[in-house]
Amino acid sequence: MIISSDLRKKPDESIEQYLIRLGEKVETQELTWIQATELLNEASGEEYSEAKWRKDYASYLKWKDYLIKEIVQDDEYLQKINDASLELKKERIKLQSEKLEYNKMLREDARNELLEEKIFEAINNRPTIKVPEIIIKPNNKKRDYLFPVADIHYGAKFQISGWFDEILNEYSPEIAQKRMWQLLEQYVRQNDIDKINHVHLFNLGDSLDGILRMSQLQWISLGNVDAAIEFAEFMSTWLNELSKYSTVDYYAASGNHTELRLLNGKRGDFVHENMEKIITHIISCNLKDNKNVKIHKCKTYIYVDILGTKVLGVHGHEEKKLSDSIIEYPSVFGHPVDFLVAGHLHSLDGKTVGMRELRDIRYAQVPSIVGITDFSLRIKKVANPGAILMTFEEDVGRVAEYEFRIK
Repeated sequence: MIISSDLRKKPDESIEQYLIRLGEKVETQELTWIQATELLNEASGEEYSEAKWRKDYASYLKWKDYLIKEIVQDDEYLQKINDASLELKKERIKLQSEKLEYNKMLREDARNELLEEKIFEAINNRPTIKVPEIIIKPNNKKRDYLFPVADIHYGAKFQISGWFDEILNEYSPEIAQKRMWQLLEQYVRQNDIDKINHVHLFNLGDSLDGILRMSQLQWISLGNVDAAIEFAEFMSTWLNELSKYSTVDYYAASGNHTELRLLNGKRGDFVHENMEKIITHIISCNLKDNKNVKIHKCKTYIYVDILGTKVLGVHGHEEKKLSDSIIEYPSVFGHPVDFLVAGHLHSLDGKTVGMRELRDIRYAQVPSIVGITDFSLRIKKVANPGAILMTFEEDVGRVAEYEFRIK
């Protein structure tokens, strides 16, 4: 052990005073009792055990306050002792505060590392999806589909009852999957009629229910990581099945429920840290060999040209009025927007606000997969779960819209 000079026994210092000084350094964790024992034995010429010195110091601590109050009469000496005790307490508090902050930092780093480890482990160990060897007949009719799906809130599990205990809405991961399969059936039925055979599928965010507030804990059946993995595996299977009937361009927008609120952050603190990106990455890895599906990078804004119509997709949690947003976005980003589509409000709405050549400049608020929640019921904004499918024609824009109801 390398010993600094200030740890050595001073010439005018008794062995008892030396013990007290070293004992105080042990308390502030500048020294261990093993090191202190070595120093004390060297200074005293003895071979005492660590327990002996520790016991002697404990005895001193036991009688310290009494000695100060009852025996010491020298006020100046008493003040020195009190000052030394105060400084020792300050050092202890400083050390404790540093430890708390350091441990907090370690916990946060460990959580983030664990999250990444779980995600990458899940991606590497995912089951192989059997890709269909089907060649889709090309669409030669100069028409295309836009199929926006929003607010799946996978992982939520609840039951909403009415005045007479009738069930207004019931939800769970199993019900979410059932509703998505119903959507696929209705899409296939419409495509059999139109024979368009290609779809721009917009996932407009909030694929997971997430944990934004304490009240959600009563109805969340899966944690964020588990829900993300399970949903990504399900959507991979769902898209793989859809690819038997149409070629698919899959896009995803970041929602507010999938936003990661790291380090006790609040809404908007980490807008780019979003579980929707992880979900999209897993789907992309699962379907990398499927030539009928193209998975696009998850973004805050989905901007796509559909046969000449400029379509913008957003989740919708940052929009005050879609009728204003469709006018404002082109001036902010410098690109035209003919059609704005958004989720978030769990209900169907739409309006034409202008025109560009033969196209209507229009916005569409799309329904949700989750349907009524306790929040939407409380604010009296309710709608059936579902989705819409829109047909776009070259140089004309939206020419048809189909509303799909699911239960």
